[in-house]
Amino acid sequence: MSDPLAVYTQVGGSYGTNGINFKLGKTLDTGSATDMSMVLFELKSMFGEHTKDEGSSAMNPDMANDGISELRFRKFDVDMTNGRGISMDVIHNFDTNSGTASIGMIQALPKVGFWQAFPIIAAGVQYNDGSMTSADGDSTGLHSDFAFASFTLYNKFQLTDTIWANYNPVYTQAIFGDQLYTDNLRGSDGLTHEFVLSWQMTPKQNFRLWYNTSQNSFSDGDFRLEYNQQF
Repeated sequence: MSDPLAVYTQVGGSYGTNGINFKLGKTLDTGSATDMSMVLFELKSMFGEHTKDEGSSAMNPDMANDGISELRFRKFDVDMTNGRGISMDVIHNFDTNSGTASIGMIQALPKVGFWQAFPIIAAGVQYNDGSMTSADGDSTGLHSDFAFASFTLYNKFQLTDTIWANYNPVYTQAIFGDQLYTDNLRGSDGLTHEFVLSWQMTPKQNFRLWYNTSQNSFSDGDFRLEYNQQF
């Protein structure tokens, strides 16, 4: 349950500055001993208005409410012979009536001491139903705001047999699209950081403490404590 190529049936929940989150993952039968696959569903930021500290969210500081803010669907396939995975990811934000759809590849690199890296490259689009950007307030229909590419360096530091830490910087660059977005998603504006400290309580249970933030608002990030159960 400790690396980004792990595939298993799971349930999880977390509580933090942006509300309550739930996730459910289910492995799929590939018919192969070396190929693995899973789907993952996540509901994010429920009861966010009730739990959020003022200004706590680095990404959307004024968007907290008591409804579900985001729905995420992910399909993940792994080739265990070469440590390579392919991920399809769709995230829809109900607060902004927009979302992203992307496809990415992850590669496990050889472990060096207690450190192992997993570089991830991805490309996708942000879509919008038009209701948040149209001049008259009416929906202009589903359209794409911009296309983007991203690079993540997932770093795992195995501190003890049951405790590990992660530092995962993510750089996202708008490639083309609406100038409003492409001008604001370059340089340090496109850099985010993720810090995680995890404890494997049992072989099938763990607790994880997360901190997610952006480069330009580093101290104004989001904390959450997560519990995961593997089946």
